[in-house]
Amino acid sequence: MKAGLQLYNFRNALSTDYKGALREIAKIGFDGVEFAVNYGGMEPEEIAAFLKELKLECCGAMFKADDIIDPANKVYEYAKALNTPAVTFSIMKDFVANYEEIKNTIAAAGKAAAQNGFVFAYHNHWAEFAEMDGETVMDKILANTDPANVFMEPDICWLTRGGQKPADFIRKYGNRIRQIHFKDIVVADDPATTAVLGTGIVDITSAAAAAKEINCQWLTYEQDNSSDPFQCAADSLKALRKLI
Repeated sequence: MKAGLQLYNFRNALSTDYKGALREIAKIGFDGVEFAVNYGGMEPEEIAAFLKELKLECCGAMFKADDIIDPANKVYEYAKALNTPAVTFSIMKDFVANYEEIKNTIAAAGKAAAQNGFVFAYHNHWAEFAEMDGETVMDKILANTDPANVFMEPDICWLTRGGQKPADFIRKYGNRIRQIHFKDIVVADDPATTAVLGTGIVDITSAAAAAKEINCQWLTYEQDNSSDPFQCAADSLKALRKLI
């Protein structure tokens, strides 16, 4: 497995000086980065070349849902240039009330991605684990979408908040997982308390063991909120290397 870094952690620095921030991020030592919708205003080949210059791989590419479900959208030019393992989005809605709509959107994303030679990997938060008909909505969606092109990019912090055991979820859907978000938190229901890996309540050790069992490609560190994202990333990388 390789160590990835979610660029959402650095949204403020990237908004000020995108290339400069990426250069500093590259010095931390992660193997790759995952893009969070923001591509610095660069064209696909330009950003791919810049990533190569920094000796970083692309461990994921997040886009807007409406763009991914359109097979002719330019996002697939970015996906191809960057050689991403998957294209990804999240949905923040009431998953019980909007089940059919969300399921159809995810299925459409999987189909459009497949038309372009990719898989779609859905990134969860916690609302997906509300119960519906005796099972979680996430389980229900995965049971009713094509496993060949609808994958998961599970976030172990939000799995924990959703009442799930990350290691169990990873093993259950191992054939549909290439990337996992490794995020720690001090107070499960307070996103402001996301923390350096190994300093919160998330069982990152068992999750990493499960990830090894399924031959996951990327463990991608994410920390939504921190006072110093560069130092937190450096500290979290040390923890992540021990797990990989």
